[in-house]
Amino acid sequence: MDVTLPNNIDWQTWIRRWDKMQDLYIPARKERFEIIARLITDTQRKVLRVLDIGCGTGSLMMPILKTFPNAGVWGIEFDSTLLALAEKRFVKFSKRTLLVEADLRKSGWTGLVGSRFDAIVSATALHWFSPEQLSRLYKQFARILRPGGIFLNADHAGSACKQIQKDWENQRRFLSRKYEKGNADDWDGFWRAYGRELKINVKDFRKKLTGAWVGTELGLPLQWHFEKLKEAGFMKIDCFWRMAYDAIYGGIKK
Repeated sequence: MDVTLPNNIDWQTWIRRWDKMQDLYIPARKERFEIIARLITDTQRKVLRVLDIGCGTGSLMMPILKTFPNAGVWGIEFDSTLLALAEKRFVKFSKRTLLVEADLRKSGWTGLVGSRFDAIVSATALHWFSPEQLSRLYKQFARILRPGGIFLNADHAGSACKQIQKDWENQRRFLSRKYEKGNADDWDGFWRAYGRELKINVKDFRKKLTGAWVGTELGLPLQWHFEKLKEAGFMKIDCFWRMAYDAIYGGIKK
């Protein structure tokens, strides 16, 4: 999307507002990032290339950069207004980061980032994709991971049982209140305010960008992910952490 962004923006303030807003909706968000970094450490002898899928403002990339000082970290995202925040977040890490604007729903994105990644990670991004799109992405992840590399996703993972799903939703509301921090924007409030700052109609911009919603807001069941990851060529597939209907799951490329 061709968007001209103003230069006179206090980017660090907007990065902080984004993180506070995300903390409002994603309980234990920092802990999730720490677990992902630790799982990479525990499974990989050497970490030189990491790819963050749907990196947004780079929130997950930052702990990866700090944990692996010799690694280059790629981030791929299709929203230029979020990549603008990521670029400012990584001013001190510009030599070790590469941000790519691309739509993962379209073919050819893997050619923009290359291959032989030691780890591919993601956080609260993949539930935006349809089951068909996500199944295809898992196969693409396997192709650009080196053998023995790890894929990890922290995202919503629902239940096929309506009663269990309802209980998880109740748990998540309780946890959100527990982890909530004051003076945080809600989702719509952040985008309205950020749109005014960018001098764009952010509602129209994001509608054109995302198109019709095809994802699963509460997440597909873990059993579905496990089956598709196995079909894509992963092994040692597991759920490594769970909190209500959020989970960290993934596997090792054969």
